[in-house]
Amino acid sequence: MGKNLYITEKPSVASSFADVLGIKITGQDRKRGFAESKNFVVTWCFGHLITMAFPDAYDPLYKKWRIEYLPIIPEKYKYIVIDNEGVKKQFETIKTLMTREDIDLIYACTDSGREGEYIYRLVYEHSGSSKPAKRVWISSQTEEAIKQGIDEAKDIGEYNDLSTAAYCRAKEDWLFGMNFSRIYTCMYGRKVSDVVKQEKSSVIAIGRVMTCVLGLVVDREQEIRNFVPKKHYGITAVFLSCESELEYKGKWQPEKKKSKDDEEKYIEKEETEKVIERIKDKPAQIKKVNIKKKNEQPPLLFNLAELQSEANKKFKLPVEKTLEIAQGLYEKKLITYPRTDCRVISTDVLGEIPKVLNGLFKNSVYRDNVSRIKEFGELRVKKTTKRFVDDKKVTDHYAIIPTYITANTNNMDDNSRKIYDLIVKRFLAIFYPPAVYNTVKVETHIDSEIFISNAKTLKEPGWKEVYDVSRSKSNELTDVPIHLLKKNENCNVEGFDLDEKETKPPSRYTDGSLIITMEKAGKFIEDEELREQIKTSGIGTSATRSGIIKKLKDIGYVKINSKTQVITPTIKGEAIVEVVRRTAKELLNPSLTASWEKGLTMIENRETTESVFEEKLHGYINKTINKVKKSRGNFNLANIIKRESKPNSK
Repeated sequence: MGKNLYITEKPSVASSFADVLGIKITGQDRKRGFAESKNFVVTWCFGHLITMAFPDAYDPLYKKWRIEYLPIIPEKYKYIVIDNEGVKKQFETIKTLMTREDIDLIYACTDSGREGEYIYRLVYEHSGSSKPAKRVWISSQTEEAIKQGIDEAKDIGEYNDLSTAAYCRAKEDWLFGMNFSRIYTCMYGRKVSDVVKQEKSSVIAIGRVMTCVLGLVVDREQEIRNFVPKKHYGITAVFLSCESELEYKGKWQPEKKKSKDDEEKYIEKEETEKVIERIKDKPAQIKKVNIKKKNEQPPLLFNLAELQSEANKKFKLPVEKTLEIAQGLYEKKLITYPRTDCRVISTDVLGEIPKVLNGLFKNSVYRDNVSRIKEFGELRVKKTTKRFVDDKKVTDHYAIIPTYITANTNNMDDNSRKIYDLIVKRFLAIFYPPAVYNTVKVETHIDSEIFISNAKTLKEPGWKEVYDVSRSKSNELTDVPIHLLKKNENCNVEGFDLDEKETKPPSRYTDGSLIITMEKAGKFIEDEELREQIKTSGIGTSATRSGIIKKLKDIGYVKINSKTQVITPTIKGEAIVEVVRRTAKELLNPSLTASWEKGLTMIENRETTESVFEEKLHGYINKTINKVKKSRGNFNLANIIKRESKPNSK
């Protein structure tokens, strides 16, 4: 009987599999690239080992960037081992193992997702092996999860649709990058160089997702730059109730008016002054006192985008750093798979929850919270709790939650501790009851004018106990107990204050808010049917979004403030977006970018075929390249960018 070969995506993951298989990986094993026992062999990739070849691999003519050679659409794509000595050596090691006579079965143990599948398939395909293979699909790296993943491994053929989608994604990105980067560099590189005052003609990097994201950043910057603030006015009245003898404030609620272009009309100063003049000596009466109890449910569990956004807001951590930390926690077996878009768990995870809670109880930081959950009795989260448990919403992986392994948080670096704490507290919160607020809304009338007073008081902290939120008041116009006011009670008007306000421009993106915007690309789509169609797809994927933002920064198209994480476009980034907008603006369209992502998901779900997808893709590339070719470029880019960069320019 031969041996089983296990191939992981990274050396660190190989250690987890080796432990389960009873293999000790030595320093010598690390050097030779694999470890072996009587029945098993464990080896590893370094992420991607194989990549798509450049155009000159198809024809030496393509070494020269010429418009007349475009578009380049290979009939059959070529792949090469990445040009790195360590990578080449490791690929040869894996290739040898895959074709070794005593290897009977291969287990693909790369990350459970589209990209992990692609990494394995490329290595297998280029090894020349024909050995049977099984796929290990896990959502955490605990010993139990790995054992279960190996025991329940399915034939690799059951993941062929995922593999096809992975190959199509790579081809799609190659076609976009190679064709559009070349044509824009050839036709507009000189114009961009003139704008940024570079002697050498600029290389213009265009990407299917990257260029669309750059467009979002530039559009937001131009919106802010062209924003003209408008002053508008309101009224705050001070009342003294006659029976309750409470002094409180109310905000004037004018009737909403719209302008001819259907925009909300702002109140002018003269109008508010007229209202005050008209009602200043008139009696006031309380018409409504609405007291309600409002429940606030615990937030949904984290997916990667939400975790990155939260860490960015709270700790100013770059999204790429958060992913790196989360991946490290996953490889240390402390959290489940981080590259997920899902925010719920599946029913088959429910059985693990008591074990996870017991593991957290052993950590003194979370002991009190777990004790409280046990005091509540039966766990609040069960199969019927659709807010947090829904098999229909779970795709490749469920939400990010802690595992049952007890973390030694004292030994963690500060950032790892913060990210782990975010994940654990979000998980613990779902087992607590809702937070309960008492809300009060009082309507006070003076003649036909209405003044509103609101109060909101936390009555029962519920899940907010996890975050040490005490009972406190918020969103109140007054500190007085306005719930004691009575309907039809008369009031004296003590005075009026004129409120002067100014409209504010939209905020610049941080890399955390940009990640969420990429995830929720559907909000940019006006067509309701298309918006519904791609609601589960965004711009990019959870695995790639932070890398795209980082690349935009690295190539000098955007800047990211290291303290605030605010993103602004560079002049070069603005120039490139302007060129694309004037020649093939659909490349900037979030709905188009998201619909390509939806197409890949449809391949995975067998809702379309590779041939249909590629036919549409080739048609789009041909049509758009020809469109750019016909663009004459008879616009003065330097003058446009100079004009656009002036504050409040029209």
